[in-house]
Amino acid sequence: MPLKITLAPEEKIIVNGAVLANAGHPATLTVLNQAQILRGKDILTEAEATSPATRIYFVLQCLYLFPDRAEDYRRAAEGFLADYAAAAPSGTAIVATIVEQLTAGHIYQALRAARKLLAHEKEILAHVSDPA
Repeated sequence: MPLKITLAPEEKIIVNGAVLANAGHPATLTVLNQAQILRGKDILTEAEATSPATRIYFVLQCLYLFPDRAEDYRRAAEGFLADYAAAAPSGTAIVATIVEQLTAGHIYQALRAARKLLAHEKEILAHVSDPA
């Protein structure tokens, strides 16, 4: 089934590891075959991966986009997920969903579930007071 994507001017997209940017007016693309695609709004840079949930999201993103290093990213993701579940038991159900998707080989679905973990972490941190 073809996938239709509309890109805003300057919007970035990663297709099978290649970073592309729309250099002109809004553009619509149709992807006709299987490809690893991530839109700019869903891309997290390594510099932005500074918290436990963002590190999980980042390694899952790398696992999705760069299957040639899948074992390294999968191992890192499993370690980060175990650490997250131990530190924040309220996120255990989300972690379990991510692990389930990873085990089934559904990397994009695991990445989508990791967005829920980002929201969970944000909610937890909102309740932490700043001692400064």
